[in-house]
Amino acid sequence: MESAELPYIGGMDRLVHPDLKDVSLAAALHALADPVRLDIISRLVACPSLNASTACVDGTPKSTISNHLNVLRAAGLVETSVEGRERINRLRCEDFNARFPGLLPAVLANKA
Repeated sequence: MESAELPYIGGMDRLVHPDLKDVSLAAALHALADPVRLDIISRLVACPSLNASTACVDGTPKSTISNHLNVLRAAGLVETSVEGRERINRLRCEDFNARFPGLLPAVLANKA
């Protein structure tokens, strides 16, 4: 009996990072409108790289954090890289500010 070769499961989950020229203002504002996502952005400003465990307040379910990071990634705000078993998230501040000048600093300055 031959054993079927199974694909590496981790290889099926691809991280998509959009070209910021393809990100609409509506998508950027949507990503910045949620208080949890805004908290993640604030944490990334203070610490340039975070994993899912350190991206949010204690007690937030990992699936919720993952969803918020997906929204931020789709809006071009976060870049995620895989380093060993961790996913490290970094703020794409310079690129985002080039696409939407002044938006991120204005939102962070008026964070409630």
